[in-house]
Amino acid sequence: MRYLLDTNVCARYLNGRSLLIREHLQSTNVEDIVVCSVVKAELFYGAFELQ
Repeated sequence: MRYLLDTNVCARYLNGRSLLIREHLQSTNVEDIVVCSVVKAELFYGAFELQ
């Protein structure tokens, strides 16, 4: 089963706000986790804004 992550899930994983998301993603095969180009752009834009 593949998981298409949205920006909110990625952000919560990256900043450690959700233990449940972190545990679920770490127990999932990395090949089954995907993000679309829009989410990638939003994450890059958000990271750029933080600097």
